[in-house]
Amino acid sequence: MRPTCAFLILTCFLGTSTVHAEALPNVVYWDSPQGKTLHKRISNDADYWQLSPHFTTQISQSYCGVASATTVLNSLPINKPVDPRYEPYAYFTQSNFFSPAVSKIIKAQTVMAMGMTREEMVKTLNASGAQASSIAGDFYNETSLRNTLKRALGDDGQFVLANYLRAELGQVGGGHWSVLAAYDAKSDHVLILDVAKYKYAPSWVSIASLLRAIATTDETSGLPRGLVFVNAPE
Repeated sequence: MRPTCAFLILTCFLGTSTVHAEALPNVVYWDSPQGKTLHKRISNDADYWQLSPHFTTQISQSYCGVASATTVLNSLPINKPVDPRYEPYAYFTQSNFFSPAVSKIIKAQTVMAMGMTREEMVKTLNASGAQASSIAGDFYNETSLRNTLKRALGDDGQFVLANYLRAELGQVGGGHWSVLAAYDAKSDHVLILDVAKYKYAPSWVSIASLLRAIATTDETSGLPRGLVFVNAPE
């Protein structure tokens, strides 16, 4: 059963609780010894298994949102456009993502220069045939974020995009989009499939660090960064 917006909002009012997590760094990269241990623990129902065949690299340094969106859209059972390069096969690419409907919301040239805000991400995903909604990062506490992601990152037909500030993860760069793929309860870490593959490998990030990163303010919109939830229309 997919988590509804009502469920997601309700979890944000739950009180904090103590989680005795396995002691790990706040950010653990996929190819590190600890990362190798964590990815062996990815559960069979994690979103990772649906997302990984479609996990793509952003084609420019400002296309993190587009690459994250196409990764999720290709993982959903929705109608997909045909890119002339792959005709007759239908598949979302970072080129055909900018359909006439999406281009009315934001143009490729704008994204190339400025990236995408959380509101623009929701609107473009909806215009692409998915059903998307978002919650601001500063709406959560650690408990509510943990509960939300434990549920949303399971095999429920819903995917999660995160808009976060790299600096809060000790990484180089500013605001960034990537896809969340799994939650590891033993370490209390979430797997981020970083679409800037040339820069950072996928990383396991602690709930506390992810919360700080998504609760930051986006300079373009003046609003908090946060999470976007995506599924196929009912």
